[in-house]
Amino acid sequence: MGQGRNVVAVDLGAESGRLVLCRWNGSEGTLEEIHRFPNGSQPSGSHLVWDVERLWQEILRGLVKAGAKTGGRIDSVGVDGWGVDYALLDAAGERICHAYCYRDARNVPAMEKAFTKVSRERLYQITGIQFLPFNTLYQLVAHMEEFPVDWERTNRWLTLPEYFQYRLTGVAAAEYTEASTTQMLDVQTRSWSHELTSAFGLSLDKFPPIVQAGTTLGKLRPEVSQEVGLANTQVIAPACHDTGSAVAGIPFPHAELAFISSGTWSLVGTVLLQPVVRGGGKGKAFTNEGGVAGSIRFLQNVIGLWLLQECLRDWNSIGLRLTAADLAAQCLETSPEGPYFHADETEYLAPGNMVERINAGLRKAGFAEEKRPPALAAIIFRSLARRYAEAVEEMKRLSGKSIKRLCIAGGGVKNEALNRLTELVTGIEVVRGPSESTAAGNCAVQIAALEKAVTLDQIQAISAKLSFAPA
Repeated sequence: MGQGRNVVAVDLGAESGRLVLCRWNGSEGTLEEIHRFPNGSQPSGSHLVWDVERLWQEILRGLVKAGAKTGGRIDSVGVDGWGVDYALLDAAGERICHAYCYRDARNVPAMEKAFTKVSRERLYQITGIQFLPFNTLYQLVAHMEEFPVDWERTNRWLTLPEYFQYRLTGVAAAEYTEASTTQMLDVQTRSWSHELTSAFGLSLDKFPPIVQAGTTLGKLRPEVSQEVGLANTQVIAPACHDTGSAVAGIPFPHAELAFISSGTWSLVGTVLLQPVVRGGGKGKAFTNEGGVAGSIRFLQNVIGLWLLQECLRDWNSIGLRLTAADLAAQCLETSPEGPYFHADETEYLAPGNMVERINAGLRKAGFAEEKRPPALAAIIFRSLARRYAEAVEEMKRLSGKSIKRLCIAGGGVKNEALNRLTELVTGIEVVRGPSESTAAGNCAVQIAALEKAVTLDQIQAISAKLSFAPA
């Protein structure tokens, strides 16, 4: 299938980031996590922001470690991360202001204001993207209203994975899967929407050119190359959106397959070749996000294990010392029948007081409050499984695609209590994908690009040959 390669995936998450080294021998590959670091938003005045400079330094540290493990022989590097958040750059390529977190409170009112300029129905018709208050469009609307001078000074804006690739190479480019999360991309032409940029006063000349996953952006800047000790290393844009990489990392053929990329968020969907823009102007719209090789990830963003993560934060703040793994183990025999709440992402998006907010949801659904951690964890898992089943049924109805298997991938694949409930509630066979599917997909796209065969089948075939080295 090709020659030996060493590639590095930079995988940025809202809770942590890591660098993963893939050694590909031409027919199979092993993945090894070589550097991990914490991440999290932090307050700045009335806003939540990311510590971008610290993330940059961690990326450099990881590349130094990669070079040390391979004698400086790294063929390529690619960066993936969460969607929607962005950096504004001036004419010299310097970042102008904070990189704001998608959980910032400014976004919800900005979305409502946006609908006064362009209707929900028209927005969905153009973009095919689910209405979420943190989509980049609404973030930029909020930013321009509060800090208009920032946008005036902006020469180029980039989402965060693209920003870090820019700092590695000096090349400013928007990768298709990541660009599709902004709700500013025309789903049919797969280019920036002139109608939307004009309606919202967003100068199109500030938008980066769009490239496909697997595009070689260039070599490391000389100063970066010297600092990390790597020569002749290319930067290849993977699916820069982490869910795009996670789906690329699924080792099963996509015919009759749905997926849940399960983690802080749960992305419930399937891979299509063409977008489906029906029934999206109202209610819980499905999203047509970009996929590798020009495919479409037809999915719905569903709140995920963030619910449990926030409850753990509440419980551990009072000294209970619980873990997600322990609670999941105690919930293995949870029945699909029993108390539940409606796991709506908007109601539970903000951090803080999650136990109380879930109990409010239980009361609203007609059930008694539950404060015991194992019992409340079981209710969270049951509620998520019910929400997944709703999303899968609506996905089948809208797409017309037959679904016979449901692949769960990402960190949530380790939660057997949730996996079991998902199979029982959906009535669909659940198969387990890799817990490290994002890193696998990132590396698979890079390898396919190096071998000049960036097709959906080629990427999936490479993903099926990747595995993590034993710890």
